[in-house]
Amino acid sequence: MIKAVLFDFDMTLVDSSFAITEAMNAIAEGEGLRFLSREEVLSVIGLPIHESWERLWGRFDPSWVDNYRATFREKEYARIIPFPNTLSFLEHLLEREIVMGVASNRSKVSDAVEAAGLSQYFRCTLGVLDVDKAKPEPDMILKGMEMLNVSPEETIYVGDTDADMISAKSANVRGVGMTTGNFDHSALTSAGAWKTFSDLEEVLTLFQ
Repeated sequence: MIKAVLFDFDMTLVDSSFAITEAMNAIAEGEGLRFLSREEVLSVIGLPIHESWERLWGRFDPSWVDNYRATFREKEYARIIPFPNTLSFLEHLLEREIVMGVASNRSKVSDAVEAAGLSQYFRCTLGVLDVDKAKPEPDMILKGMEMLNVSPEETIYVGDTDADMISAKSANVRGVGMTTGNFDHSALTSAGAWKTFSDLEEVLTLFQ
C-alpha cells in the first residue's frame, strides 16, 4: 500500500524550463558566455547547478552562483509555473491522507517550492545542501522516508530524469517516471522506472 510520495521538483511538479533558461542567459550575457536554448537547458535540469553549467559552458565559476542568487533568482522564481494538474493532483493525495515530500537537486529547494505556492502540501523539502550526496545517489530519498516515517515498500518517488529513477532504485523505492521533462518513456524505463506517465493525473491510477 502506498502511504507516501516523494517528488522531484523541476519539470515534475512545475515547468521551470523557461525561467531557468532566462536566468542562465542573463548570466551568459554578464559573463560573456554563449546563450543557451530552452532545449539545451532542459537537457541538464535535474543536475546539480555546478554540473549543469560545466556541461553547457565547459567550465564553472562559483562567482556565477553568487551573481545568480543576488540578481536573478527572484526573477526565476516569479516564472516557475506549476503544471496544469499539479494542484488538483496534490489535493487528491491530501484527501487520501498520503504524506508527501520533495527531494530535488536544487541546492535549497524549499524557497522554490514556496515561490510556486506549493509548500503547504509537503512535510519535508530536501535539496542538495541537506544531504551528503545529490541524486543519482539515494541519500535524499532515504532521508525523506526517514522524515516521513515510512518504509520503501510504502513509498514511491516521482521524477522526470534518469537520475531520479536511478536514485529511487538505489533506495529500494518504486520510481515513477514523468515524460514532462527531457526523458521519454523508453529512457525512463531503461533507467529503472516502475511506471511512466505523461501527466500527474495519471499517477492517481496507482491509488485506485
